[in-house]
Amino acid sequence: MRSAALATLATAAVLIAGALIPGPPRALQILVAFAMLGALGAAGDRLARWLVPDFGLLSRAVAAFTFAVALAVVPATWMGHCGVMRPAPFLLWTAAALLLSRLLPARTGEGPSEAPAILNRWDHWGRAEWALLLAATGAVALVGVKSMFHYRWAPVGLGPDDESYHLAAMAVWHRFGDLRMIKFSMGDTSTTFYPVGGEVWSWVLLAPFRDSDVLARWAQLPFAVFSLVATAAIGRRLGLSPRSAVLGALLFAAIRRAFPVLALTAGNDHSASFFTLAAIDGTLALAAQPAAGVAVYAGAALGLLLGTKYTGLLFAPVILGLLALAGLIARLRASPGERLPVRTLTGIAVLLAVSAAVAGGYTYLRNWVTTGNPIFPAPVSLFGLQIFPGWEGATLASRRNAPEFQIDVWSFLLRRTDLLGSFFPYTMLPAALAAPLVALWRRAWRDALVLILPVVFFLEFLYLMHDHRDMRYFLPGVALAAMAFAWLLEQAGPRASALRILLLLALTFHVTRKLDRSGALEAAVALALIGLGWAAVRWGPRLAAALARPAARPWLAAGTAAAVAVAALPLGAAVTKYQAVKLTQRPPAFALERMAGPDGAAVAYAGLNKPYLFFGSRLQNDLRIVPRKGELESQYYQWGGTVEFPFAFEEDDYLRWRRRLEWLGIDFVVIHRSPSEDPERAWMVGRPRAFRLEYFDPATEIWRVVPAQERALRRHGEGSPEPGTGGEGAAPTPGRGSGSNSSG
Repeated sequence: MRSAALATLATAAVLIAGALIPGPPRALQILVAFAMLGALGAAGDRLARWLVPDFGLLSRAVAAFTFAVALAVVPATWMGHCGVMRPAPFLLWTAAALLLSRLLPARTGEGPSEAPAILNRWDHWGRAEWALLLAATGAVALVGVKSMFHYRWAPVGLGPDDESYHLAAMAVWHRFGDLRMIKFSMGDTSTTFYPVGGEVWSWVLLAPFRDSDVLARWAQLPFAVFSLVATAAIGRRLGLSPRSAVLGALLFAAIRRAFPVLALTAGNDHSASFFTLAAIDGTLALAAQPAAGVAVYAGAALGLLLGTKYTGLLFAPVILGLLALAGLIARLRASPGERLPVRTLTGIAVLLAVSAAVAGGYTYLRNWVTTGNPIFPAPVSLFGLQIFPGWEGATLASRRNAPEFQIDVWSFLLRRTDLLGSFFPYTMLPAALAAPLVALWRRAWRDALVLILPVVFFLEFLYLMHDHRDMRYFLPGVALAAMAFAWLLEQAGPRASALRILLLLALTFHVTRKLDRSGALEAAVALALIGLGWAAVRWGPRLAAALARPAARPWLAAGTAAAVAVAALPLGAAVTKYQAVKLTQRPPAFALERMAGPDGAAVAYAGLNKPYLFFGSRLQNDLRIVPRKGELESQYYQWGGTVEFPFAFEEDDYLRWRRRLEWLGIDFVVIHRSPSEDPERAWMVGRPRAFRLEYFDPATEIWRVVPAQERALRRHGEGSPEPGTGGEGAAPTPGRGSGSNSSG
């Protein structure tokens, strides 16, 4: 107890120091990041032990992570609403949350254990399976470490929208300290109104570093890891053995698109998937044992799902239907004396709804207050009567003819190994179709309700979502399909042991191929992992038992603290190098970085919605999409603000736009080229005395805004025109100075 209290106080002290010290060195920022994540994890675990003490190890880990994210995202959201979304207040809150969580009683329940100690020393098949499970887990971890090392200096991850609205929102909040949303002049403009839970989590990972997105660029990584835990936890809820539950999670982890591609992004796909799986785990627990603490857990997961992605509006009714039907089945099977009264069930339902509203209701409340529609811009009608107004272009019917809506279903499911992996057509796909039927035949009604979810989620993707280019929109369905395959193998009994071993061997060698090395080296790595897995099965339980002794815990905690302290210096140096080199991989952003200087510049952006990198390596640039119409304040969407997009244009709009550039002190204009362009480039090309082309490549141009004083000198003959600019109305000559491709 004394060591735990000392660790709590030390963690809080580091957080307070990180909040109060101006301009802390990178090494201290690393310590603050470790302290923040540790504090959130410890507080979440304390909440889980208090609210759901009867949970087993896997479900408690899922609940603890859910509460940890809620403790970060919900307060940060309301800080943003109040205009105090700054690192110092948030870090102080994190320290306070850790200290307050220590006041909660850590109740101990009698939940099922998933510890490897269940191994039977005489069960040779079981020992072989565990060795291969550990080997496959090691392969997944090794591929993750290799991918992180490969992309260690990359400015963003592999997500399709990282440079768009995800990280751009975080950059705007970093500058203004509130939750104003950027309005794009081109591309998908509906993102302005989307739920912001994923982006707030990215900002949380920015807070310890203040000006470095070294962690925020991979904001989805912890959700990807805990999605595997949640998948296995659901398997345990369905009665699977620990071996089968872990097998299902590893089958999901073997999909390259999920791990590591989507895991190393700053989007919201894995977070939405995790919260979906956590909500399913919570509803299964709530249906089996209605209790206030379980309702809070399920409600928090459901609310965070809704507050992260609009697809949660499709998944949430399905999860609530699962809860209702599973609860009804449990109630019918219970004896009259075991059934809770309706009044108690009503109170639990209210607690579930309140928890969901607190965790994820902010965006919907903002949209409702501001636009009259909680899910703006999608209009809502019932029997032809409009209930909530919106944009007609945001309806599903208006997008059915769009290229991204078109899909060849069986080609998508059977041939898109780049999305669903090589194993999907032979394991997860048939299991998703067969497992619910087998469960119905066995009269396992609750299992059937869960096992049908992959099909339901895919049908929602097919008929209720407008973009069919990727599997990321029904990612939790893929995870549950993997668990369905493990469930089918479990039903076969001991006869399936040989098949599981063959599958695990194939998984281990398949995952090691993601190392992208020579075949011989990959095979050697796989064999080495299998050997290490066997050694871990042989001697691991003894070592785990020794480390779990009370006498060893203080030494283990001290060793961990020492390792973190020692690692702070090299990791801090790595962050410094990352900041120096990350934009060199993106020549346009690097060119702007050199032009703007270390203090940054005011930058206007026009073109497709990919502005993030032009905020600068330290988010030091004041980047804006300058309105051509309406009020200047309408460039952002805020609580109580306007939903109008001020980018419609006419020929006479140049003067207004130019005056706004001067009012905002804009130094540079970045143009993202595309076949359909905003008018700003044409305006600048026709006015070489007012704008100079400083950089260009096939996709990007950077123009310098000539100050009014310099233009006046030119006009009176006291200044000479820049080489290659020509006279008024002539097009600038590319390739001058830093505008050449070689300099970019």
